[in-house]
Amino acid sequence: MAGDRRNTRLAALGIVAVLFFGAIGVRVWMLQVVNAPTLRQTVISSTERTVVLLPKRGRIFDAKGRVLADDSRVLVITLDRSLVPGSCAVSAVSARKKRYAEFWNLLSGPLDAPPDTLESRYCSPKYSPTEPLPLKEGVTEAQALYLLERREQYPGIDVETTWQREYPYAPLASHVVGYLGNIPAANPANPGSDVAASYLKQGYLLSEKV
Repeated sequence: MAGDRRNTRLAALGIVAVLFFGAIGVRVWMLQVVNAPTLRQTVISSTERTVVLLPKRGRIFDAKGRVLADDSRVLVITLDRSLVPGSCAVSAVSARKKRYAEFWNLLSGPLDAPPDTLESRYCSPKYSPTEPLPLKEGVTEAQALYLLERREQYPGIDVETTWQREYPYAPLASHVVGYLGNIPAANPANPGSDVAASYLKQGYLLSEKV
C-alpha cells in the first residue's frame, strides 16, 4: 500500500511538473513568436526618440550680390515636458494649479510673459508632445544666461538656437523672394478651408515655418 501511495504522489508531481513546464513553454512561444513584432516595436519606441531638426534656409542674392533674404540667430527657451504635470483638461484642476505654482508663475518674470500665455502654449496642439516645449522665442542673451545659471531653480529649462528669416529690402521683390510664416489655420480667401490639415497630410509639423 505504501508503494502505491508513493507511486500516486510521484504521478501527481509528474503531472504538475508537465503542466508547469508546458505553461512556461507556451508562454515563451507566445513571447518569442506570436507577440515578438509588437514587443520589439515597444522596446524600440521606449529606447529611441525622433528629434526633428528644422533646416536653416539659405541666403538669396540679387544680380549685384545684395542679400534679399537672410537668417538671423534666435534664442528659444524650452521646457522638458516630462517635468510638467499632465492633463490640459479644464477638469484637471489639481494639475493646472501645480503647473501655475511650479512653472508658469516662476517663469513669468524671467521670460516677461504672463502665466496664462505660457499655459496656453503648453496646451496648444501646435507643439509636439514628445519634444521640448518652446516657451518663448527671441529672448535676449541676458534672459538665457539668467535661466541657465539658475538651473536648480528652473528644472527642465534649456536654451536652443534657431533661425528667423529677415528681408533687408522688404517689400522689394517680395513676389520673387516670397515670405516665411506660421502655418495658417485657414486660407483668408476661403475661410472654410482647413489649411493646417493639408500641411499635416504632407508631413509638416504645425510648429514649422512655411
